[in-house]
Amino acid sequence: MKKAVIASAIAALLVTHPFAAKKSSQAHSPHEVLVKLKRPLEGFERALLEYNLDADDIQQLAGAIHKFHSRSLDVDALQQILRVHDAVEYVEPNYQVEADITPTDPLMANLWGMPKIHADTVWNTTTGSRANVVAVVDTGVDYTHPDLVANIWKAPSAFTVTIGGVAITCASGTHGFNAIARTCDPKDDHYHGTHVSGTIGAVGNNAAGVAGANWTSSIMGIKFLDSTGSGYVSDAISGIEFAIQAKQAFASTAAANVRVLSNSWGGAPFSQALLDEINRANSNDMLFVVAAGNSASNNDTTPTYPASYVAPNVISVAATDSNDLLASFSNYGSSVNLAAPGVQILSTIPANQYAYLSGTSMATPHVSGAAALVLSKCALSTSALRSTLLSHVDVLGSVTGYVQTNGRLNAAAAVSSCSAVPAVPANLKATTGPSSGQISLTWSAVAGATSYRLKRSMLSAGPFSTIQTLTGKVAYVNAGLTSGKTYYYIVTATNGSGESAASNKASAAAK
Repeated sequence: MKKAVIASAIAALLVTHPFAAKKSSQAHSPHEVLVKLKRPLEGFERALLEYNLDADDIQQLAGAIHKFHSRSLDVDALQQILRVHDAVEYVEPNYQVEADITPTDPLMANLWGMPKIHADTVWNTTTGSRANVVAVVDTGVDYTHPDLVANIWKAPSAFTVTIGGVAITCASGTHGFNAIARTCDPKDDHYHGTHVSGTIGAVGNNAAGVAGANWTSSIMGIKFLDSTGSGYVSDAISGIEFAIQAKQAFASTAAANVRVLSNSWGGAPFSQALLDEINRANSNDMLFVVAAGNSASNNDTTPTYPASYVAPNVISVAATDSNDLLASFSNYGSSVNLAAPGVQILSTIPANQYAYLSGTSMATPHVSGAAALVLSKCALSTSALRSTLLSHVDVLGSVTGYVQTNGRLNAAAAVSSCSAVPAVPANLKATTGPSSGQISLTWSAVAGATSYRLKRSMLSAGPFSTIQTLTGKVAYVNAGLTSGKTYYYIVTATNGSGESAASNKASAAAK
């Protein structure tokens, strides 16, 4: 299948001003659509659809999401036919997306961004961990680069994923996925993904090259953008799906514990299929860090995707320069969560080389790297990780009103917050439960808490004993109680540094 030919954003920006806005593109594959089915197709239905659509390829991408390709019908015709089919929930074009990058010439000789996010302070506490995997969804990664090779994820054994309805077995020692070729080789034939990877996890303290936010890390390459920096939403979905299935394949040993998806790309209109997959990543405990875009525009009034998706695991990142100003090319808006260094960022590129690049692409891996640093110190759920990063920023007047938090990433504050004993949980409430012998309890989440200990007593003054330890939850239904009897509760928050004091006391009678 021949892709639609369009000029990539990278090529366009190379011949314009370094900070010129990236051209908004709604290009899509000319004979393909993404379809979510309400139910599986019967054999005769599929055969009839293949005939009416002149389809030569129907692939299951993830769950109920499929890609339909026609030999002769264009996207409009495909949508007209599929929208009226009673098995179809929605149909949309397979949009093309592009790397969010603005190349510049070298102007600086050091990694100014790391001190700005206070990574140098964090390194006194932690320099990272191989336990949590960062999947770089991009042009791939040069996993042979001397400054990256030690920090590249390696499959501990052969495993099988099913992508596009096809079983793909990846050998032991492979490093990720090429969603274009459908192979287990994510080698970068561009440079963008390798540059992003270096900011996240180039080996530190090795007397060579640069240092990433994490000196020790585990980077999985997910290649869906081609050698020009362009790709399709369908391949992005397949790449994310690979990360989810790889994590599931090694769930018993956590050998592919993907916790962060780093996404330095954008340019397509809204795609429900991609949003569904981002939500699926959230269900698999993955943070989705994404570049806000390089069009110098307001994402609130002119949304850019995937940065503008509303999902509980999304962090949208604007770019700042070395003077703490919003970069001239950076998108902004209340839907953009925070800023990070993104101008003249030095990092790795293929063939043992280094280069300075600018863009919200370069800001994104600072946040992805900081997320991995936090996880190396504190075992947080995705919601707690996101909250920790967004609630600990350096407030800057230059970005106040331009991003939701009014600030720039502060990795040290985030790590310090989760390393400290958590604050006391507030607003503990107990109410008679929905069924006999039950009491329902809720409380407010605490940033930096890895779990909560719910304690109960038959007496108002105690003593209280732990009845449940809960991870990632702030609600619990206590069952098996004596109807009509009053029970008293407190809750504490815990993390690796200890346990908080007790919350307010709450009581209720079991139903």
